[in-house]
Amino acid sequence: MADELIDIFDEDMNFLGTAMKSQAHREGLWHKTFHCWLAQKSEDGKTMLWLQQRNIDKDIFPNKLDISAAGHIRAGEEVKDGYREIKEELGLKLAKEDIIKLFTSKEIYESGNIKNHEFQMVYMAIVDGSPYKAVLQPEEVAGLYEVDIDEFIDLMNGKLTSIEAKGVKRNGDSTYTLEYRKVSKDDVAPHSSDYYKKALDMIKRYVNNQK
Repeated sequence: MADELIDIFDEDMNFLGTAMKSQAHREGLWHKTFHCWLAQKSEDGKTMLWLQQRNIDKDIFPNKLDISAAGHIRAGEEVKDGYREIKEELGLKLAKEDIIKLFTSKEIYESGNIKNHEFQMVYMAIVDGSPYKAVLQPEEVAGLYEVDIDEFIDLMNGKLTSIEAKGVKRNGDSTYTLEYRKVSKDDVAPHSSDYYKKALDMIKRYVNNQK
């Protein structure tokens, strides 16, 4: 994975300077990340959520289903400039004006040599189409799946043990396979329950208010 220069902060989000992303993850330096959840309303009125499957060689949450598109805010960038991740990771052309700010959260993930201290800038956007049309970035994304947000909420709350997802997985030769799969909570990136509750509730409410 390519290293990059990012802004770093203290735990109160006061700017301190810059460091390479690898250094920030090694030393536990606070930095900003961009999260964008993609959703749409189906023809039968359901809110459908897109989940990215992270590559198996990722340092953090390898092979887990996670936020539709996410990445680090580069040094000197505005947070909203992170929308480029949607194009880079999924090949989708959304404008900066298409993304909607939801909230900011703090997360600490430490495992082995990784000490990841993030300010997560959480956004969403409405998409039109199917995960089947995405062009997945080989270095980052192993698959892209669509789930019913109500079922996903019940999965994360422990009310369901598995749900159905449909989408595409990327093969080693850069071809794609259409796939229906069962998803359990263990398949999903372990962000905090508060993070999921807040994000999913806000996404569902926004989509339901769309005509």
